[in-house]
Amino acid sequence: MTETAQSYFLEEYPAGTTMFRQGEPSDWVYVIQSGLVEVRREFQGQDCLLAVLGGGDFFGEMGVINGRPRSGTAMVREEAQLLAIERSFFLELFQKDAEIAGRVARIMSQRLDHTNRWLEVLLFKHPDERLVHALRLLVEDQAQPSNEHRGAVYLPFTLRELADRSGVTREQAVDVVERLADDGLITSASAVEIDGPGYVVAEADLLLDFLGVSGQATDERLVSGGPMYPGSGAATGGSPAPHSA
Repeated sequence: MTETAQSYFLEEYPAGTTMFRQGEPSDWVYVIQSGLVEVRREFQGQDCLLAVLGGGDFFGEMGVINGRPRSGTAMVREEAQLLAIERSFFLELFQKDAEIAGRVARIMSQRLDHTNRWLEVLLFKHPDERLVHALRLLVEDQAQPSNEHRGAVYLPFTLRELADRSGVTREQAVDVVERLADDGLITSASAVEIDGPGYVVAEADLLLDFLGVSGQATDERLVSGGPMYPGSGAATGGSPAPHSA
């Protein structure tokens, strides 16, 4: 096998394959050709689903670039074809190709912001708060920037995914979703004849009325930290690592 062939290879991985675990050495970067990969992280003793990545996405670059162990765990959700790139070869490309370096840097910055906001959800004490703020972040991810998150937004996520992303149990998620539905704030996709799993959030801003807060978390509502959303400040305790692991 040539040195170039050893530097990268393409391989199929079945669902359930763990590509790496949090805390392991960072030796490879992966580019998804097809399939789905989920990235999870243990934070304050809780397992949190940070992202589900698909074709064209890459992961594992953060630990390779900064020379640190994996900041999260990556597992194949749906059978995937991945291009694995060895650490030294990837760093050589990163240093020599300005276009690649620029794209990776932009995505890393976006992922850092994304992960910080998701981990802040786990700073809330109560399941109501965690799931409501998780729904707001999902609306933000799904809605077009020009919409300013106003109006109904379809979230193609199962109840299990909502629970995973919120750091609550399935039973707690069922309870919160049922009460949100009773208040007319959320509707199942099937109830509005959408062909697919998930829920429709009527109006993201009204979700905060369910909590009786003004959109800005207080110290009493957090285990630690401060405001949650852009423009209201960042949570204390430093910046968590991005989900790119």
